[in-house]
Amino acid sequence: MSTPTIETAVFVLAASQLLVPLLQGLLSRRQAKHEAAVEQVPLLVERLGAVADGVRDIKAELRRVGEHDSMLKQVDLRLKALESWQAEARPQLARASSDTHLLMGERSARQMQHAANVVAAQDAGRSRP
Repeated sequence: MSTPTIETAVFVLAASQLLVPLLQGLLSRRQAKHEAAVEQVPLLVERLGAVADGVRDIKAELRRVGEHDSMLKQVDLRLKALESWQAEARPQLARASSDTHLLMGERSARQMQHAANVVAAQDAGRSRP
């Protein structure tokens, strides 16, 4: 191993005079960043709490939407069942209405026939002296 020369020693001393302040500056900036980051932790925790509250609110709203969707599906099924029942009942109702009109017409005809018979009988009774 060779012994360092004076030039090498001077060079090493000059480099250390430059490097030491540079390294100290880098370390102090790094420490300042870490301290700033540590100061931000409570704010980040607070923001995370707000986000968690928001997520809980959104989940609650989604549950309500799901419940409403389920109720709408039930109402839709009931409506379809009612429409089906109406479709089946309409022809029967039309038939019953037609039969009722027919029977009412026959009844009216019998009443008119009876009234005509009464009038004819009265006329026949007046004609017999």
